[in-house]
Amino acid sequence: MQTDAAPSSSSALVLAAGVATAAIGIALALGWEPGIPGEWVWRRNELPFHLWSPLAIGLALAALTALLCRRGVWESMSRSRRFLSFAVLIIVVFALQVALLNAVGIPWIAPGVYIISPSVTTYYAVSLGVQSLPDWLMHYPELLPTLPYHAATHPPGFVSCFWLVRTLAAVLPLPQSAVLGDLVGLGDTLGLSLTQADALAAVLSALLISLIGALGLVPLYLLARSVTNERIALHAACLAGAMPGLALLGASPDLIVMTLASAAFLRGYAGYRGNRLFAVVAGVIVAVGLFLSLAFALVLIWALLWAVFGIARSADRKATARSAIRAAALGIAGFAAVYLVLYLWLGYRPIAVAIQALTAHRGVTTIEAGRTYWKWVLMNPVECAIFAGLPLVVGACWSIPLLRAPQAARLRPFLLAWLLLFVLLDLSGAVRGEVGRIWLFLLWPAALAAAVALSRRADAGRATALLVFMQVSQALMMKGYLTIYSIL
Repeated sequence: MQTDAAPSSSSALVLAAGVATAAIGIALALGWEPGIPGEWVWRRNELPFHLWSPLAIGLALAALTALLCRRGVWESMSRSRRFLSFAVLIIVVFALQVALLNAVGIPWIAPGVYIISPSVTTYYAVSLGVQSLPDWLMHYPELLPTLPYHAATHPPGFVSCFWLVRTLAAVLPLPQSAVLGDLVGLGDTLGLSLTQADALAAVLSALLISLIGALGLVPLYLLARSVTNERIALHAACLAGAMPGLALLGASPDLIVMTLASAAFLRGYAGYRGNRLFAVVAGVIVAVGLFLSLAFALVLIWALLWAVFGIARSADRKATARSAIRAAALGIAGFAAVYLVLYLWLGYRPIAVAIQALTAHRGVTTIEAGRTYWKWVLMNPVECAIFAGLPLVVGACWSIPLLRAPQAARLRPFLLAWLLLFVLLDLSGAVRGEVGRIWLFLLWPAALAAAVALSRRADAGRATALLVFMQVSQALMMKGYLTIYSIL
């Protein structure tokens, strides 16, 4: 895909993004709580906050973006320098996540509290009661109705992950730290009986989730490079690294789902292009994703829509369809192998788990919650735009005319499939509220779309850096004004 520089600058785009950023800042300052009052909102933050550290890291991220995205810089780098530069990008994004985790409450205690608090998720609390993981997985369908919300609506993957981190922490040498003692005390307040090893595992879990989220920029970049080019891929990675959802939800297991989603598409596309091993790997990734969250089934629908649109635009539809069917068959083999091993080894029954979890989800989030369908059909896209970042959404909208060009032929089916899936999911009413977190794994393609417009401009490095800084600024305002994690 050729993307020669357009003669015009990005001034209008940057100005529109700046207006959007200022508008949400003013709304938050005036007391707006995103959501539907009386049903569910992102509540006002009542805790003290300190944002100088994440601001400094955000400036560093913008400066790094300006350097790497300057026209001709990335293309002229050797492979080793690109690797090192991208590693620095990931480290800076990870540092921003950690800084924001520590920006409200007591530093270094807050990340652990986010993990152990049953009000944030119940996965960690449930893992405390698991004595034998194999036995627990074998009887999971029967246990599901007895579990608290969050755990009761999901497969056992997240609880299993926390159990594994706790097992690892139990054999690590414990540091002499007041943080661990304070977390144990807070656990008592929350009704949890924690050891110091459990407290260490909580902190490590938060950091590990953040790191996995930051590492998700790798498959995002590689996928974007496969369907566009290296310049657009780099812009997309920098923009995605500053998404408020990625930056603010550093302790949320939903980041793992987001990273797995982009990895599944990367390997699935490689399988479609003829790499049989990667097609199998894509199926394995989907199996792991569904072991964590049933929402990962949306990735399969997304891939199916992508294949349908790709076949429709292909000059040789029969050959394209054969490639897609072959990759799908290999992916199904990898997927089936994972669950066959789990069934034969542990007696794990995925269909029974899915039935129980979907029943619980329907009761808790739609019927029992009593949330109004049409209000959330309108509000959910707004909330997703906020957590993707309004500057990023402005950039994506700016790219719409460019996506119609012949040069965007390989990218267009992917984005059309993404947009159609999002619309259908919203209209389904399956989720009503908190979609900025729940649908986090659906937000990153906005960065790929926005990168198309930005990378074509003569001032691409400066413009992308400014949007990255606006994204970070929006995240800081959200952290200061809103309770992103409600621990009580």
